[in-house]
Amino acid sequence: MSRRLLSLFCLFGALLSLPAMAMKALDDEQLEGVSGAGLGFFIDGFSYDQATATAKITGVKNSTGADVAVDITGAYIKGAGSQRGTQDVKAYLGTPMHPFTLGPIKYASGQNIPVGSQALQLKTPTWTDPINDTHQFGLWSYYQGCLYGEAGCTDPTKATTKINGELSGLTSQRDAIYTTYGTNLTTLKSGIDTDMAAVNTQQAQVATAQADVNAKYASMSSLYDQLPSQICGITCQSKPALGQTYSCPLFANCSAATNYNNSVSAYGTSSDNLESAQQNLSAAWNVQRNGRTLSQRASDYDRFVQLCGAQSGSATTCVGGSIKRTQGNVATVQLVASTLQTSGNTRIQGLDIGLKTNFTLPSVAYNSDGSQGATTTRQDYFAIDIQNFTLNGSYLNIWGAAAGMKLSMSLQMYADKMIISGCQTCTDNDRAVLKNIYFDLNLGDANYQPATLTVASTGDLVLNAPGVTWANHDAFYQNVQKSNISIGDLSISGTDLGSQAIRGMRIDYLNVQTHALPR
Repeated sequence: MSRRLLSLFCLFGALLSLPAMAMKALDDEQLEGVSGAGLGFFIDGFSYDQATATAKITGVKNSTGADVAVDITGAYIKGAGSQRGTQDVKAYLGTPMHPFTLGPIKYASGQNIPVGSQALQLKTPTWTDPINDTHQFGLWSYYQGCLYGEAGCTDPTKATTKINGELSGLTSQRDAIYTTYGTNLTTLKSGIDTDMAAVNTQQAQVATAQADVNAKYASMSSLYDQLPSQICGITCQSKPALGQTYSCPLFANCSAATNYNNSVSAYGTSSDNLESAQQNLSAAWNVQRNGRTLSQRASDYDRFVQLCGAQSGSATTCVGGSIKRTQGNVATVQLVASTLQTSGNTRIQGLDIGLKTNFTLPSVAYNSDGSQGATTTRQDYFAIDIQNFTLNGSYLNIWGAAAGMKLSMSLQMYADKMIISGCQTCTDNDRAVLKNIYFDLNLGDANYQPATLTVASTGDLVLNAPGVTWANHDAFYQNVQKSNISIGDLSISGTDLGSQAIRGMRIDYLNVQTHALPR
């Protein structure tokens, strides 16, 4: 292992409020006159390489309780372009112009802390140019799909073509709704509201009829349980199946049978009433306007709101929703693509990170009859390589409150490529290869869902984000930042699965607690 720290600049004072170009070293006397204003730092030209030594992880057991030996046979942190750690490329974390910062911040518009409050903020280096802004570049990379610069992936406008196609598809869906209902959808909405009133009435009748069926069934079942196994007069008759009536033998006391038979009749009548109510409800859902049933019209209107945003007033608008968001994304993707086409524009160097491990564990062979055979020792291999990893534009805010320490955070992580290996000497055709990986993860909104970190009485840590309530759900869903995960291209064992994405996530509720494991 070798580390080389060439430069470490620490700046106390007004770093967080002054432009980065004002950064300079301070002598001891100057430092004495400064307090509580923050810290800025960067690390220049370092590397970590565990190429020969072997580390071990102990205490790991398999499902049967047997020990599993985990040997870390290789690990590295180097600069991008190290060819999976084989080249000694120096790494950089921040620059004098774009350092990591740690210090207090006051509330301002856009700061994810309570209004009028202060917080302690840890912030990673932040660039505003399109190809180094993680959010903008991550969005472009998802639509680009392939890893820019590789063979067959030298045209950055591929992403522009793809997102324009997506926007065209969304507008086509909107236009199809216009064709069916006209461009003013207030008539559609009023018709839905009118017909939904009838549906609500029928649903109430179904609920009443269902409650009556349940009560009549309970009564019938209770009376059935009171019947003897046989009723005998001149002849004997056995107890029938539940729901079936029977006639009483001559000269027998048949009051129990009569009561049961009456309950069967009452249950049958209530069941018929329920069936009729359900048919009326189905008919209410199938009322047609514009040649479409109510359920179809309601689905179409919901889709329109998704495409164009919530509607209000007496006129139809399309100034929100997925069309508006995608239009904004088109502008971002086009900006990144045009910037990449400008000669000399390259991204700030990220990190190459890798880990190689061997697992030694017992392996049990089973015979064809399912019986346990001999136990041998097996070795498994696992490795992961991450190329050109950046954490730019991320932050963690922490502030105190009566309930505990509050926090909000945003992780903006990007990597050109991730290779996951279960074989030591195979090629990438036998591995899982992910390209253009972008994580936009957000937790804790200072105004609507601040996360709380506390310590339980057992000493365990508890991370909690309160659930959405009926009182704040409208504001929550309008304002709380969403999280996104995207992979531009995924291949497993040589099979290309294309792009993958989870977009628009929010954490409605979170409760995570650590637990001490028995020794």
